[in-house]
Amino acid sequence: MSRILFVRTDRLGETVLTLPALHALRAAMPQAHLTLMVGSSLQELLAQYPAADDVVAEPPFGDRWWRRAGSLSRLWRSWHIETALVFNPKKEYHAAAWLAGIPQRVGYDRKWGRLLTHRVPDRKAIGERHEVEHNLDLVRLLGLPAARPQWQWPSFAREWEEARQLLAAQGVSPSGALVAIHPWTSHPAKQWPFARYREVIQVLRERRSMGVVVIGGAEERARVQAVLPEGGRVADVVGRLSLRQLAALLRQARVLVSNDSGPVHLAAALGTPTVVLFGTADPATGPVRWGPWGAGHTVLCKPRMEQIAVEEVLRAVQRYE
Repeated sequence: MSRILFVRTDRLGETVLTLPALHALRAAMPQAHLTLMVGSSLQELLAQYPAADDVVAEPPFGDRWWRRAGSLSRLWRSWHIETALVFNPKKEYHAAAWLAGIPQRVGYDRKWGRLLTHRVPDRKAIGERHEVEHNLDLVRLLGLPAARPQWQWPSFAREWEEARQLLAAQGVSPSGALVAIHPWTSHPAKQWPFARYREVIQVLRERRSMGVVVIGGAEERARVQAVLPEGGRVADVVGRLSLRQLAALLRQARVLVSNDSGPVHLAAALGTPTVVLFGTADPATGPVRWGPWGAGHTVLCKPRMEQIAVEEVLRAVQRYE
C-alpha cells in the first residue's frame, strides 16, 4: 500500500470530516505516499495539509459519468495507485478505480459498490454514529488501527495578517477576543431566522466583551443587511475572505456561532469552540452524525429551528467570554 489515494470531492464540511481518517492512515503507514483528491474549490485550503503528500483537485472531465470514469482511470493508472479509498461514493469513482486496476479499492457498498474489493454497508442515514467514525471504518477495513488523531493545519500566519487588516479597517480590534457569526446554511430547514441572528449580534456588540465578525461566502452578500444591526461596530467580511483567510480568522476566534454548516467543522478542526444550532428530529441530519467533532462545543438542538430562543444562544456564547 505504498501509494494510496483518498477521494473526497464534495463540500467543505464533509471533506474536513474525512481528515481524521487521513491522519489515522498516516499514523498506521508513515512511509506511504498519500494523495488527497478534493473538490477544486478546496484545493487551496488543503494545499499544505501536513498528513498528505499531494493534494489535487478533481479534474473537470466532462458532464457524462462514463467519460469521467474513463479519464479518471487513465489518470489514476498513471499515478501507480495501489490502494484507493472513496469516501463520497460515486459510480464513476468506483468504475475508475476498477478500470485503473487498483489492487485495493475501499468504500461504501452503494453506487456500483460491487466494483470495490473492500466495502461496508452505507448506514449513515440511521444517524447513530458521527460522520468521522464512518470515515474511520474505511481505514479499519484494511486491517489497520484507526484511533482518533488530532487534526493538523498550517499556521496561516500570512492569511491572519490579511484578515487582521480587514477587521481593523472596520473598527473591530483584531487583538481582542472575537466571536464569529455564520448565519447561513445550504438548506432552508437548517436556517435560524435572520431576525434572531440580528438580535444576537446586537446584544453581543453592546456587551463589548468580544468583537463581533460576520462571516460567509460571496453568495451571501445580498443577504448581509438582513442580519446586520444598525450602528456599526460589527465587522462584515462576508464574501471577502479566501478559505485560507477564513481558517486563519476562525483559529483566532474565541467561539463561532452557526447553523449546521461547513465552517462549523472547519472551526472545530482548528480547535475553536462552536455554538451550533440544529432544528431537526431526523437522526440522519442531527448532531449525533453532523455535530462538531471533539470536546468543548455547545449544540442547541430542537425539532424546529424556530424553537431555539435568542436567550439560549446568548447564554451559550457567554460560556466562552
